[in-house]
Amino acid sequence: MNFLDKRVVLVVGKGGVGRSTVAASIALQNARAGKRTLLYQTNATDRFGTYFGKPTLGIRSTELAPNLWGVNTNPAAALEEYGLMILRFKSVYEMVFENRVTKAFIRAIPGLDDYAMLGKMWFHTTEEKRGKPVWDTIVFDMPASGHAYSMLRVPWVITDTVPDGPLTRDAHTLKGLLSDPKRTATVIVTLAEEMPVNEAIELEAKLEGLGIVPSHYVANQIYPQHFPVGTPVAKVLDTLVDAGPLPSPLAEVVSHAHLARDRRLLNERYLSELRRKTERPIAELPILFTSNMTSTHIGTLADRLTRA
Repeated sequence: MNFLDKRVVLVVGKGGVGRSTVAASIALQNARAGKRTLLYQTNATDRFGTYFGKPTLGIRSTELAPNLWGVNTNPAAALEEYGLMILRFKSVYEMVFENRVTKAFIRAIPGLDDYAMLGKMWFHTTEEKRGKPVWDTIVFDMPASGHAYSMLRVPWVITDTVPDGPLTRDAHTLKGLLSDPKRTATVIVTLAEEMPVNEAIELEAKLEGLGIVPSHYVANQIYPQHFPVGTPVAKVLDTLVDAGPLPSPLAEVVSHAHLARDRRLLNERYLSELRRKTERPIAELPILFTSNMTSTHIGTLADRLTRA
């Protein structure tokens, strides 16, 4: 699984499924292939700085690794950049956007914050230096499912409701980018569990309703298969589980092994459910038993995505 030919990779999914980890792994995969990659997030509690041993990311792009940069924007910074892109000159921007009346009016417009942050992502796809694109790929670690869908939907709402002008022109451009599978890939991240899988399938249908067709699923945090059914190790585990009270530390080892097998069986059940409900390819990533994710772990997951 690779996205070396994409301008944008949207990484979406329910909260708590590991979107940021997957986004960082995809971005590192591209960077290792020589693509100048921007790992983009909005109004987030930054994890990328920690992953790569760098300071917490802010509104200015920071180098995380060779060919890889990260940024964590917010509505005010995104609106300023979008305003400057349209009005060209900072003095004009300040006159139009920074006066008290305009600021109060802008804050009352529903969805404008989301549109500004989505527009800043689009702006990065247009950045050039000496006639060449600054970024080969933007990997967008999007907010949780509901917020992500609302954000992506804004350009469609604008083109349907706002009279023709600069705002609708840019919204049409954004719609074209987001719904073009040659330029944009959308990856849905899920856990192989009931609620995340159901929500992922619902999200796929909503995105397709906009014309954004997801290219892949990533089933994250899959437990290892240490006890395949019918194997000698599985029979030993069954014997120990049925043996009654066991001395320590054997009791703790058996309890952990039993839990790991149950989690693997649960993963397999919901992977089957996911395959039944979607035609999209599904890449599996293993659970990494660590509380301190580092660039080494991200590299391991990037390798797995490359082989998936």
